[in-house]
Amino acid sequence: MKSLKSIFFVSLAFTLSLPVAAQKQNNNASVRTASMHRCGTEIVMEELFRKYPAFKKEMELSRAKKFQALQQQQFRIPFRTDAVYTIPVVVHIVLTSPSTVSDAQVQSQIDVLNEDYGGTNADSSRIPAAFKPVFGKSNIRFCLARRDPKGDATNGINRVSSTVISNPGLADPVKFTCSGGSDAWDPSKYLNIWVCQMPSGFLGYSFFASDPLSYIPLNERGFVNNYRSFGRTGTAQAPFNKGKTATHEIGHFFDLEHIWGPNNCDGTQVCTDDDGISDTPLQLSCSSGAPAADSIIKDACSPNAPGIMWMNYMDYVDDIAMVMFSKQQCTSMETSLLNTAWMQGLATSDACTPPSSLNRDVRFEKFVDQTITNCGTSNTTVYTCTNSYRPVITVKNVGTDNITSLSISAKFGTGTPVVTSWSGTITPQSTADITLNTMTLNSGSNNNLIIYTSNPNGNTDQKVANDTGKLGAVIYPYVTTPYTEGFESTTFPPAVWKRTNSDGDITWERTTTAAKTGVASMFIDNYNYSSNNETDEMTSPLFSVKGKDSVFLTFQVAAATYSAPDLAGNPTDTLEILITKDCGQTFTSVYKKWGLDLVTTGNIAVDTAYVPLASQWRRDTAFLGDYSLSTIDNIQAVIRNTTNYENNIYIDDINITYKDANANLKRNGVMVTPNPSRGLFILQYYEKPVNLDYINVYNYAGQLVWQKRISAGLSGNNLGPNYVEIDLKNVSTGLYTVQLVYRSKKAQTIKVLKVN
Repeated sequence: MKSLKSIFFVSLAFTLSLPVAAQKQNNNASVRTASMHRCGTEIVMEELFRKYPAFKKEMELSRAKKFQALQQQQFRIPFRTDAVYTIPVVVHIVLTSPSTVSDAQVQSQIDVLNEDYGGTNADSSRIPAAFKPVFGKSNIRFCLARRDPKGDATNGINRVSSTVISNPGLADPVKFTCSGGSDAWDPSKYLNIWVCQMPSGFLGYSFFASDPLSYIPLNERGFVNNYRSFGRTGTAQAPFNKGKTATHEIGHFFDLEHIWGPNNCDGTQVCTDDDGISDTPLQLSCSSGAPAADSIIKDACSPNAPGIMWMNYMDYVDDIAMVMFSKQQCTSMETSLLNTAWMQGLATSDACTPPSSLNRDVRFEKFVDQTITNCGTSNTTVYTCTNSYRPVITVKNVGTDNITSLSISAKFGTGTPVVTSWSGTITPQSTADITLNTMTLNSGSNNNLIIYTSNPNGNTDQKVANDTGKLGAVIYPYVTTPYTEGFESTTFPPAVWKRTNSDGDITWERTTTAAKTGVASMFIDNYNYSSNNETDEMTSPLFSVKGKDSVFLTFQVAAATYSAPDLAGNPTDTLEILITKDCGQTFTSVYKKWGLDLVTTGNIAVDTAYVPLASQWRRDTAFLGDYSLSTIDNIQAVIRNTTNYENNIYIDDINITYKDANANLKRNGVMVTPNPSRGLFILQYYEKPVNLDYINVYNYAGQLVWQKRISAGLSGNNLGPNYVEIDLKNVSTGLYTVQLVYRSKKAQTIKVLKVN
């Protein structure tokens, strides 16, 4: 049975794509509706349980071990008895204008967390008298990180300007730099909070501590908070402007369920549901609004006074009404912190302690033009379309002095450094993008690039260990034509090709399971690529086209569909060839096939992963253009696959060639070939003719035997076609005159000979 990969989208209304075929459904093919609520955690969990039944079993086993430790009071780390556990926090603000969430707003949220988790919150006065005896005060506290993962000073706030919106669940784009978000800092040492825009109806969500790492990667731990419900000032909006969303989500982070139990408050809950906490009453459903402080609210699960604990942080009331954890909730959270292996480092992290203060410390951060190929993984290869390269780098001032001048040295391999002297102002904890001096490249050059900073403010950098940045290769991928690629080398992508895998999923690969010639080809596994409309590209090297009349890309292709290829309306995988004349800024499509036009299996669908037979290859050609009068030096071809979860496509024996125009055509501007001919002549223009009106053909006696009107179909620029077929198969042999008549009444004549 075919496996489906886990990509899901959680939103207020789960309206997702329909399946490609009834037998083989895309993993996005589900339709669900969620009620309005303030927390997306249970929706995310329900989706995971639906997709992975084993996930739920593993999580329940982990929970059982934790509650056993809770009952046995085995939740202390040695030598830390009754200690206060201060958790370092990094706040990733991912917004179009991230500065709209101020430092003060961030600090207000940290203050709320410390009050709520320490039980010092002034609004605890709202706790009804019956629940005051179980009011919990935990040993968990929070601080904005003062030391970043590299050991340098930080304020614990990371701002990223981006339009990305949270997509609650696995692979949420706000958690990855490559998708417009911000990569997590080491979650075993920092609590990561992503503050961003969320889908309508969501204030936040988190994964649980007990979620197995085999399903929820470490770099996705932490929680996501809507910027309109973060902190108690700035962008926070009533009734969620007291910072309680973060208090609630961190409860989930430390393994607390909603107070009514592990369900989504969607009408399916029953009184046997429970949060597993002994001092919180059974509760049927979620609460909302802002009940009066002395309210006694009863339900079917707690029909007697004091009723339900509606004021608990793990309910859904407005921020003003959320005022307490219970004692056992606090103990449970500490148990999770101290008994969950990956979390234990949070309790001992030194990230709240600032490093030794340095006046002059400039840190290399990144190469600005470094491409990202897979989410979470940086590609260390940079491609440039000229024989020179001008690096652009980001540096950060992690010292205490303003940096006003700096030297940056850059070199390829062991070559001579190119030094850039920079001046400006970089304030402490700020970054600057710096464009370096130009460096020369050779064709196909793939030398590693080393860059290091020095002489901040004309003095020695006090921490040289963080001054250096490296790129694995900088490539000027120029080749001469004709050019061939058969993928016989085990290196893939080939050294001068660039692979683009935007979604970090299945992409173009080399395979030895099928080939037209040799032992290998290039293929993409659309059979297991369970997505719709994701694109993956292979970009060719640069090749010269200036002055070339006709440039062609030929290749062998083998392709199949999973569903019947002739079903109207069914989306199918698409193969496209594009050209770019400006290093990927713009593209022109020159070949595009799908369905019956693409497949090489005829009208036969293949319901297993397709491997072509020797007879199931086809030679296709893409005309890349006429550059005889062009000023463009080089172009690149792009092979693009757009998946629709159908079946595999194979490519082999790529050839890039060109043909020069006939010397007589270049000299005269127009000619008829072949001449003599058995009846079919081709009229060719070197440049498209202007104002061509008629093409007339006369026999030796002056009789008109063939005519074509051109001007009637001319576009606004009055340019005629480069090629016109003249069919004289039905006339007798002999000498004929081709007359070219222009609107200006000017005429040209060419003699042609028809033979048997």
